[in-house]
Amino acid sequence: MMKKKLIAALLAATVAVGAMPSAGALLDGFTASRTYSNQFTDVPTNAWYYNSVKSAYNLGLVNGSSATTYSPNKEVTIAELYAMASRIHAAYYGNEIQPVDGAWFAPYVEYSQEYLDTGSHDNAYSYSDGVLVANLPAARWYFACILYAAVDPDEFNQLNHVLSGSIEDIDAIENEEVRDCIYTLYNAGILTGSDAYGTFHPDDGITRAEVAAIMARIIDPSQRKTFTLKDKPKFALNGYAGSYFTSLGDPNRSWMGYTLNISSINSNGIYFTFQYDKSGHAVGFTTQKATFTSATTATANGTTYYADQPAKKIAVKYYFTFSDYNINLKIYQNGSVMYNIDFDCNGTVG
Repeated sequence: MMKKKLIAALLAATVAVGAMPSAGALLDGFTASRTYSNQFTDVPTNAWYYNSVKSAYNLGLVNGSSATTYSPNKEVTIAELYAMASRIHAAYYGNEIQPVDGAWFAPYVEYSQEYLDTGSHDNAYSYSDGVLVANLPAARWYFACILYAAVDPDEFNQLNHVLSGSIEDIDAIENEEVRDCIYTLYNAGILTGSDAYGTFHPDDGITRAEVAAIMARIIDPSQRKTFTLKDKPKFALNGYAGSYFTSLGDPNRSWMGYTLNISSINSNGIYFTFQYDKSGHAVGFTTQKATFTSATTATANGTTYYADQPAKKIAVKYYFTFSDYNINLKIYQNGSVMYNIDFDCNGTVG
């Protein structure tokens, strides 16, 4: 229900009419109004978001959660989203945010209603499961689209080549306009995704640290990111999940061999255990997650041990190669191949 309301509101979004800044003049509307002096004890100088928080604070776009904290991991609420987007829009277009009686966020709701999203007022002051919507976390897709509307879209010069249709969870968004604005921000180097494949997580919340970085990139083009996304493996999900056994070929000891158990396999990785049973003892391997390095290969670091000496761990590295109806697993110890096994299976690489 909430998402449907916000999509409907977004479709009615309007951008302010007025003097349009000249191309490349994005920063002209922004001046430092104060100086960050490392007062936020939870923003260490070596944090990836330090410079972003500093820039956004100096420009008056973000405030601390207290005099000495920023709360970088706290999710941004819809009220905070309206406040941040309104400040950017007002600075960019030379507008003023007028005082309004009511909650602290009331001026920003009214400003957003007029300039950014004609559904802001209804969204902020409605309730969802007994909670005021203004106090709910802002979904990442909604945050991106409201920020997109805060400046002239011509400011989003293309730096990257992220094709529409290349990021699964963006393409799953029903509304085309929402998808388009998110892809625009990827191509402009403002959004980068949460992994090497550009995964967006549109319905998740967004942290104050992430928000500071995004706002800094919008305002200062020099902070925008260039990147090339990896192709996400296209498996029929769980097509290879299961238990596989390769015998050592001893007809009198059919139990001797290699067992590969894959509990789950998807584009995020392979969750598996491996065991080698032979006469006299068994070699066990700890449960692992392998990460894809290409559409058909994956690697993992792990340890092995003898069943009768479980405390004696040996470092190993796994190399998976998938092909139709086959999994090849090489296990290396100290740079040398320890095992090289083929497992027949019914999975098919898509």
